[in-house]
Amino acid sequence: MRDGFITHVRSNTEVQATITHRRDKLVGLGHTLQPFIIIVGQLKEISNYLVVVDNIFYQLNSIAASVDCCFKIIITLNAQYSVECETVWCFIQKGFYNLQTPFDKNFTAVNTFLSDVGI
Repeated sequence: MRDGFITHVRSNTEVQATITHRRDKLVGLGHTLQPFIIIVGQLKEISNYLVVVDNIFYQLNSIAASVDCCFKIIITLNAQYSVECETVWCFIQKGFYNLQTPFDKNFTAVNTFLSDVGI
């Protein structure tokens, strides 16, 4: 789930191989690669924040900006949330953006948590 939401690589040279591996893995499972985030560098010193959409890279300045950008791209393109982390994106959609769509899946854990924290 973690890598489906934010994928961490240590250097820029690993980015393309990571995308190819991820795409191949998802195709093998019958899914397609959806927009996702890659962070590059050591965890204490991230050098790049990327949002990947097919073969297009958007470079951002922070993890918060990357999550915001990726979410907005998914919603704007009517893309699907990655199957690995649908619940995380659903939580962000409902908890932070207060957004409902006709395509929403119902995740009991997300709804319960949002209710428990008063959202």
